[in-house]
Order: sequence, then structure tokens, then C-alpha cells
Amino acid sequence: MASAVPELQFPVMTYVGRSNALIKLERSDEADQILKHAGEIAARHGARGYQAQLLTQQAIIAHQQAQPDRALSLLAQAGDLARAAGGNRLVAEIALNTAKIQREHNRVTAADQTLREGIQIARSMEERLLLPRLLAGLADLKSSQRRYSEAAALLDESAELMEGLFTSASSPWVQSRLVSGMDEVFLARIRLEGERGEISRMFAAIEQARGRPLLELLVNRPLSDQRRPQELRDGERQIATLQRKLLQTVDRRERRRLLDQIFNAEEQLAPISTALFDRSRRAGPRTRIALRDLQRVLTSDELFLQFALTEPRSYVLVVTKTSARLQRLPGRDTIRGQIEPLLKKLHSGEDVSGDAAGLAGILVGSMPELATRRRLLVSPDAELHHVPFELLTTGDGRLLLDSHVVSYVPSGSVLAVLRSDKPRPASSRHVLAVSASPSGTPGVVPSAKAVSRSVYDLDPAKLRPLPSADDEARSVGRILDAEGATVLLGERATEAELKRQPLAQFDVLHFAVHGIPSTKFPARAALLLHPEGSDDGVLQAREILMLRLNAELVTLSACDTGSGSVHGQDGAASLVRPFIAAGARTVVANLWTADDTFSLTLMREFYRRLATGADIATAMRDAKVHMLKSFGSQAVPRLWSGVLVYGDGGGTVSATKTTESRQE
Repeated sequence: MASAVPELQFPVMTYVGRSNALIKLERSDEADQILKHAGEIAARHGARGYQAQLLTQQAIIAHQQAQPDRALSLLAQAGDLARAAGGNRLVAEIALNTAKIQREHNRVTAADQTLREGIQIARSMEERLLLPRLLAGLADLKSSQRRYSEAAALLDESAELMEGLFTSASSPWVQSRLVSGMDEVFLARIRLEGERGEISRMFAAIEQARGRPLLELLVNRPLSDQRRPQELRDGERQIATLQRKLLQTVDRRERRRLLDQIFNAEEQLAPISTALFDRSRRAGPRTRIALRDLQRVLTSDELFLQFALTEPRSYVLVVTKTSARLQRLPGRDTIRGQIEPLLKKLHSGEDVSGDAAGLAGILVGSMPELATRRRLLVSPDAELHHVPFELLTTGDGRLLLDSHVVSYVPSGSVLAVLRSDKPRPASSRHVLAVSASPSGTPGVVPSAKAVSRSVYDLDPAKLRPLPSADDEARSVGRILDAEGATVLLGERATEAELKRQPLAQFDVLHFAVHGIPSTKFPARAALLLHPEGSDDGVLQAREILMLRLNAELVTLSACDTGSGSVHGQDGAASLVRPFIAAGARTVVANLWTADDTFSLTLMREFYRRLATGADIATAMRDAKVHMLKSFGSQAVPRLWSGVLVYGDGGGTVSATKTTESRQE
């Protein structure tokens, strides 16, 4: 159509994209005008399908502007045009949007009829993506009417369809996007079980999606055991070559061209990667972790909190070794309203005590289990992935940091697998520490401003030296293994040299490097080492998955290694997950900017405590407390609160016998 009609040189999704961008800038009127103009062009040329899509987008804007009648009128017009164009999938999608608005405005009978029509259409065309969402929409409506059995039956059908989709997903990142796109399906089940108040069912509802791609990787055959076809190796070398060129140019146009080429090369590798992941899957049905399985691996001093944020109310599962209960919380919007000012003040260096106390009152304020359990394991949801719980306060006004040892897990199932009785091979080496500071421009003295360990878009002009990184790596080696540590510094800290190491033989891996977040393409998130040979020095998440690790601890002393785009109930797609999938039991990572000098001091204190036999989560907690006592008001929360322990924080990594008497 676009090639045949001059006025439609831009496809419809371009108009939709432009309107979405304007909406984010709070310029909804302009967005509406763009869509209206595009719709007039489509109408002149009889492009009914285009008209339906554009009207649907206008309806979404009207809904956001609290104009439900106009939104429903536009959707009705869009539905008529879609039917005339024979676009059954579009008709079903319009039904989904229509029913949502009808429900919000208490037009329950109309919503019921709309959803049933949409379900009938989706079933007739065997539409696998829309049908689960339509079924979940009707289930949500039945649940609100307390017709729980009908709701459960609809959600059971939806879950079976979802399992089929999940099994056919080509990679962990595709699986994460699938979970994100189907978030409303999982939330419908959570709301149902929340209303019914059945704790075991609620746990199963959350675990259906929470950390699911990571769990699949943990229970499947290791990817490192799979033979990588020559075509895959050739494609990866091509990508490495392009990324090296990207690192060597500062021309914006050339960089954009190279990024496009990298994207195309990755797309060409997708079918081969899919086959690799398929070979790693174990045959047979997936083993589900029940609530009792989680309780079996908890210690008597541990409290597991699993949050689920939704509307009109949220929930937290409060689980100990011998008890479990469901606690209701305010809706997600209320909780978000507490989190956003807290994070804004935290990043700007302002006092956050009042906001932290307010959020604590909502999340853990009425939780008597906190008084009798010292270790807190948090499985966060939605905006809570960005919240360091150590900043929250208890009833007596103390920070949770002062009273509890806090660690984080993607899900209860992941924790249970990490703590399974499956023996790990004995490690013959102790420590591998890596410092890959950029050399910097000769003659240029770094600014006195704090140096952070992050990089944006691989722009070499923005890569600053990390003056403390070498000292940090040396310190880790000296504290834990004075004679036997492997320490890669400077130009020796290449990606190729790292991969040449017997990584499965190390108990501890420590990286003091630049971190590269990628919220749009999580598989591209990376640690930046030095290039060598055919390796570009960019150790990406997709490559980390292919490593064979046996580490009790991996420390990512770099920026944003614990953050990432949140994919609905699956959680945050950060660098933590590929390291755990590759064989690390525990990962220490940073939610935000890592200050180079502060990181050096914090990590020294952390490893000193590990060397005396403290478990990983306790060592990190005690190191933070020490920093607060030593630096006082200078140790603002932004510097320490984002360094978190993920996975099984109860593991220990003590010093070798030759080191114990020689600590710094």
C-alpha cells in the first residue's frame, strides 16, 4: 500500500510511533492531529485497515485524556472498518481495548459481550497472542463478580496457550519479552488468587512467570556444553569486527551506520541461536517448584518476601521455613507514587529518610516476622526492582541495613534451584580479578569529578580511565588468595584472555570495569574489557551465557550491572541473570552509577569480611555499615545503597590458608 500510494510513503506504524513520542512529551493534541491527518489520507485511498489502526491509536489518546465516550466511539468506528477490510486480528485487538475501557467505567455487561466476541474471532483464526489476553480479560471480569470458578477455567486455558508460546520462544530475551507482553494475563491470575486468598495457589501464580527464562536456563543443559556451529562462530566474529570499528570512531553518522549493521548481523544469527537453545532443553514437562519446596531450603532465620504489584491492590507473600501468609498492600499506583520521589532524591543526593520511612510503612510496616528473622530475601516486582530495601526503616526508625541482612532473588524457584543438593565440582583455583581501565588520552589529566564505571553507546570519547580499578583488583587477590590469585590488569585484561582462563575452576570472579547497560536490547548489555584478536572486548550478556562457571561469587564492580528493563512479571533483564545462568551462585552488582574511589574502599571492606568466613550477604551488609561509620554524612545513599547481593547470599568464600595471616 505504502509503495502504491504516494501520500502513504510512511507506513501506519510510523504515524503511530510519532504519536507515541509526542504523547510521552505530553503533546497529545499534536499526536491526535497527526493521526487524524494520516487517517484522512488513508480514507481517500480506501485503506480501511490503516484507518482502523489509526482510529484505534486516537482512541487510546482519548482514553488517556479521560474521554471514555469519545474513545469508545472511535473504537466502534475502527471495528467497523476492520471488519470491512477483513482484518479479523485487528477486530479482536479492538475488542480487547474496548472491553478495557468499558470495564473501567462499569459497563460490565457490554465488556462481557465485547470480550466474548473477541474470543470467538481469535479462536476461529487460532490467534495465539491475542487469545490468552482476551481470555484473561474475561477472567478478570468474572473474578470481579466473585465467579471464581469461571475465572479459573478461563485462566487455565490461557495458561496452556502461554506454555505453548513459551516453549517455542527462541531465546531467554524473547521469552522475557513474551512475559512482558502477556503481563496482563499473569496479573489476572495473581488478582484471582489474591481475592481467593489461597497462599499456595498465589505462589504458583507468581512463579508462573517470575524469573521464568532464568529458571529454564538453570534446569536445562548448560549452553556451554552445546556445540556452536561454524555459521554461528562466523557471525559472532563479524559482530565483533563491527563493534571494534564502533569503538574506534566518534563520527555520529558512521556510528549509526555501524549500529544498523550490528543489528542486521544479530538478526541473521537469530535462527541459529534458536537451534542452540532448543538443543539445550531437557525433554519432558517442566518441574514446578511448590511453596513447600521453597520453605524446605529456607533457614530458620530467613524471611522471604515476594511482591506482586497490581491494581486495585498489591500483595506480598510472607514466607518463613514454618509459615506462610498473604498480606494485602495498596495498589501499584500508590506504591509507585512513593518510590519515584525517593529515587529522585536519592540520585540528586538529597535526604531520603522521610520518603524511605513512608515506603517502608506501606511495604513492611505491619510485618511482625521482621522482628524474629534477621535475614531478608526479597523477590521484587515492577518499580521495586529499583529500590534498595536496606534504605527502608523499621518501626523504631532504624534502617533495615542496621537490623537485617538483605539479599535479592529473581524468584522462589530460582532460589530453590540454586540451593539444591546437586553437588558442584570442587574448584581448584580461588580468585580471578579483572581490571580493564581505559588507558585514556596521553597528556590528559582526569577531572577531579568522581569517575563512574559506565559507558553510553560504546562511544570511546566517553570512556574515562578508572584510576582505582587496578588497586581494587589487586586488593581482591591479596585479601583472598595472596599467592594463587589470577589478576588481569591493563592490556592483559582482554576478552580473549578472560576466555582462555579455566573459568569453571574459580570460586570468585571480580570485574572492576566499565559497564554497558542496554534497556532496549538486553542481550547487548556488557562488561567492557580490552580487545584482542577476533574478540572486540565487549563481553555481552549473550556471550556470558555461553561461559562455564562454577563460582560461589561473581562481583560486577561497574555501573548499572544490577539494573535493566523490567519485563513484567519476569523482572529486570540485567547482567546478573546471565552470570547466574552460566553457573554463578551469587552475584554482587550495582543498580546505578559506581563511584570509582568509593567502590575501591567498599570492595576492600567487603572482601576482608569474606576472608574471615562471613557469608556473602552479611559481608556486604557489614562493609556498608563500616563505610557509614567511617565516612559519616559523606557516605550518601547513592554511593552504597545500590550495591546489592543477588542469588544465594548465604554462601561463603573464605581466604586461603596462606592469606589468612597476611590480610591488608
